[in-house]
Amino acid sequence: MNKGEKEIKMLTVKDVKDVLKIGRNRTYDIFAREDFPSIMIGKKFVVEEEAFRKWLQEKRKKA
Repeated sequence: MNKGEKEIKMLTVKDVKDVLKIGRNRTYDIFAREDFPSIMIGKKFVVEEEAFRKWLQEKRKKA
């Protein structure tokens, strides 16, 4: 990684589950949503931390 580049942190299903304090099945439901910015790498879902924070902020605005 070059000096000016920012490291991209990816969150797993478990990471998101812990942040939101919800169950595993509900977390997988969120990862499967069309509006959730997740990607699948192999058999694992991940989401970029910054994209997750933006998504969460948008959901808070609508609530």
